[in-house]
Amino acid sequence: MSAVKVLIIDDEKDFATTLSERLVLRGFDASAVFSVTDAMEAAQTIQPDVILQDLTMPGMDGSEVFLKLKTIDPDFEIIIISGQLLPADDIAVLKENAFDYILKPVEIKEIVEKINDAWQKRQKSLKKRDQHNG
Repeated sequence: MSAVKVLIIDDEKDFATTLSERLVLRGFDASAVFSVTDAMEAAQTIQPDVILQDLTMPGMDGSEVFLKLKTIDPDFEIIIISGQLLPADDIAVLKENAFDYILKPVEIKEIVEKINDAWQKRQKSLKKRDQHNG
């Protein structure tokens, strides 16, 4: 089995780079990008299994980034990571559409568990899609 591909989208370069390095040490194929433009390009070329997306990105609202990623592949499992506490209603909407929502600072153990859960969900979605198309 190949490593789970994780794309980290966050304009905080130190955070994204450190998180990527820590995930690689745990056996993931992780890479980080720091802009919306790079995120869209990486999502198409890497075809990640799981995306960790910061909600606050310069140049585009986080929900817009999320929707654009979903147009590339509706089966992308996206975990929102934010440094801002959001109102309960916003969190409920995010959780309904994203795989999960995590508030910074993050614990690597929690991230790894959520990535593995999201990967399992993506595998089921892809299997259903293949059966439907096959």
